[in-house]
This record gives sequence, structure tokens and C-alpha cells, in this order.
Amino acid sequence: MANHHYLLLLLLHLHLTLLSSPILFTLAFPIPSIPSHLPSPLIATTAALISAKRSTPRAFLKAHNLIRANFSEPPLIWDRRLARIARRWSLNLKYNFQCTLSHSGGPFGENLFWGSPGWQWTPYDAVESWAQEASDYDWTNNVCAAGKVCGHFTQIIWNDTQKIGCGRALCPGKGVVYTCNYDPPGNWLGERPLT
Repeated sequence: MANHHYLLLLLLHLHLTLLSSPILFTLAFPIPSIPSHLPSPLIATTAALISAKRSTPRAFLKAHNLIRANFSEPPLIWDRRLARIARRWSLNLKYNFQCTLSHSGGPFGENLFWGSPGWQWTPYDAVESWAQEASDYDWTNNVCAAGKVCGHFTQIIWNDTQKIGCGRALCPGKGVVYTCNYDPPGNWLGERPLT
């Protein structure tokens, strides 16, 4: 029960933060439905996720690629340059933004995650929270539900994206911040995430 409480607080914080953050497309459309023929985007609990519990490049990559595999999208590859950029931005959020979320405005796709203190947040948790936005994505009309955010989910499964790099900053007393960068970026207005 406590885990659900933390997750609800986290999702509320992300929702409120992202509503005021710049993203590549902003959405105000009808409530979506996920076609029954599409797989669940949430990461299944399997032995393969054990390594995804640690904050390593492999953990970020595995968590993303498990979701992409559900949609028959090719796996991403880890890019050290993107990871350096993501680590720098995570540290910038720590030192200059007191661990509040703010997009970098860089040339790459970018997903941000903040986890409250007192919990051992992992890359799996961050990617899972982004993937849960699938329920707010209207597959038919290619938009997010009114007042909802789904761009993190669509960035994860975006067909043209090939590379990823992620970073983390631990903020004592304020939680943890994860940043993932994607190249080429997704979420282009008028385009669909899947081919």
C-alpha cells in the first residue's frame, strides 16, 4: 500500500511539473483507448529485470528495450555522449534547480523523472512511470488525453530513435533525479511513434 502512495505522489508531481514544462507537443484531446491488439507497455516482472534494479547503463537500456520489444520496435543502443549530457543535466538540476524538474531545451528527446526521498528509486521505476503514460495515449487519433501527458511513453517507443544515454543525481533530502536523452528525438507533431 505504501508503494502505491509513493507512486501516486510521484505521478502527481510529474504531472504538475510537466504541465508547466516545455515538451515537443502539448495535448488536449479526448480520453484515449488502447487497442486490444496492442501489447501492454508496462515492463513485466521477470528474471531479466533483476539487473534493471541497479542504476547502470545496462539497467536503463534493458528497461527501455523491454518496452520497445512489446511494440516490435528495434532495441536502442547506449551512447556515452548522450549519457554524459544527461548526467550533466541531472547534476545541473541538483545544484541549480534544487532537484525540481526542468527540461534542458537541448537537441535530443528528453525524459525526466523525480523520485521522493526515502525510497530506493531505480532506472526500472523511472522507465515504468514513463511507460504507464500509455493509458493516456489515444492510438487512433495520435494524441494524449485532455490534460494528460504521454510524451515520455511515446518517446520510449518512437520508431526512429536509435540511441539513448541517461544520467542520475542523488539529492540528499530531496530524492533522486533521472534524465534520459534520445537520438534522434521523437514526439514530432503530426507523426506517429510506431511505423
